[in-house]
Amino acid sequence: MQQTILFRGALALAVLSLTLTAHAQQPAHRASAARPRAMSGSVQHEYLNIEEDSSVKPPQTMVTYKSKALYNMVLSDGKIASLYVNGKPVPTDSFYVYDWLVQKLKAQIEQDKAQAVEDWKQAERDKEQAERDAEQAVRDKEQAERDAEQAEKQKHQYEQDAQQAARDKHQAERDAEQAVRDKQQAERDVQQAARDRVQAGKDREQAMRDREQAARDMEQAKRDKIQAEEDKALVKSLKAEVVREGLVPDEKSVRSLQLDESVFYVNGKKQSDELHQKFKAKFIKKEGYSIHFHDGTMRIGQVEQ
Repeated sequence: MQQTILFRGALALAVLSLTLTAHAQQPAHRASAARPRAMSGSVQHEYLNIEEDSSVKPPQTMVTYKSKALYNMVLSDGKIASLYVNGKPVPTDSFYVYDWLVQKLKAQIEQDKAQAVEDWKQAERDKEQAERDAEQAVRDKEQAERDAEQAEKQKHQYEQDAQQAARDKHQAERDAEQAVRDKQQAERDVQQAARDRVQAGKDREQAMRDREQAARDMEQAKRDKIQAEEDKALVKSLKAEVVREGLVPDEKSVRSLQLDESVFYVNGKKQSDELHQKFKAKFIKKEGYSIHFHDGTMRIGQVEQ
């Protein structure tokens, strides 16, 4: 089960963005870079997004943060499993530089979860109050209707007699007017029947076009299924070749892989130009073609310009 947690506190986001920018500007090999420095000014066009994926063991937390740079982090058991800065992987031995950020994110996640529970409880209370208010409104309306009916019954009988006399006087006139309207309505019905016949023909044509489109959609679905199987087989072949080259001990060890005309990464590690050329010649069949695999997710095909 995958759950996305969006940070609601603007102040928390601002603090995180300022401290993260300060850390990113420090050398990765210095132990003193583990604490942020104070900064002034504002950060424009920033966001912070956290997703929790409980479908894997152990559960993982994916963090995306952007201020002046783009940070992509995967946490497992509260520790950094992978980290990219502006699309470039951070070496494992430099993860400690970002331990302070992990602690802030974990605290913010727990705070947002607790707040979500409180919000849900308040929503339930508001819903119950709204239902009680609606029931009271119905009772008030019924009482008002009963009061109006009673007032009507108390009107003088002579008013009713006068109204009845007026109705009798004008009934004949209304009957004559109704006869004229009935004739006009009959003429309109004839015209509508003609329009209905025309519309029925259009509906039949549209139904035929819909059937043709459904057939095209079915063919496309078959092609998509075949393409998906081919992509799966291609990735499996590529992973097998990576094992044969001794880059990983087995296929299960291939957690991420990227191969295109310009780069070749395996588990976030850039491979040699010789291996890149060898794999590109075997697996990249078209100009601009790209193969990307990360934790079971595949993206294969032409790279959009």
